[in-house]
Amino acid sequence: MTGTSEDVTGGCLCGAVRYEARVYLKDAYYCHCRMCQKTTGAPAEIAVLVEPGTLRFTKDEPTYYRTSPFGQRGFCAVCGSRVIWKGIGDAHPEFTNLSIGSLDCPQEVVPTSHQCVESQLSWYRFDDGLPRLRSEEIPELVAAWAETALDESGVG
Repeated sequence: MTGTSEDVTGGCLCGAVRYEARVYLKDAYYCHCRMCQKTTGAPAEIAVLVEPGTLRFTKDEPTYYRTSPFGQRGFCAVCGSRVIWKGIGDAHPEFTNLSIGSLDCPQEVVPTSHQCVESQLSWYRFDDGLPRLRSEEIPELVAAWAETALDESGVG
C-alpha cells in the first residue's frame, strides 16, 4: 500500500457483527469479478484493504463461505450482510479487505482503481479516469492463483 492506514469501525446491517481495524481508506478499489457481483448482488464490490494484524471483531464474527481456492467471504449469519474477504487460513493477510458498505463512515473512502474489469457488466460504466486492470494485470492475484495451482497439484 502506498497510503497511510486509518482507524475504522463497522459491522453488518443488524449489528450482530462488529469490528475495528486500520484500513487504507484513500486506496479503495472497485472489484468487478463475478464472485463479487454474486456475493454482493451488485455490479461491483468496493473494498478497502486492512492493515495486517489490525482487524479485531468486537461483537460476534462473520460466518465464512469459501468462494475461491484461496479466498473466503464473511457474512453475518443473522442478516446476511457481506462484511469481509480474507484468505483461507492464515494465507495472504495483506489481501484481507472490508466491504465499504460495512464501514460506519463510508463517505471517507476514496476509490483509486477498477479491478477484474474483464467481468465488468457492459452497462455499468464509469467516466472517473481511474486505472482499469484486468485480473492478469494484478501480479498479487496471478501469484495467488499460481500458488493455489501448485498446492493442489501436490507440488510446492
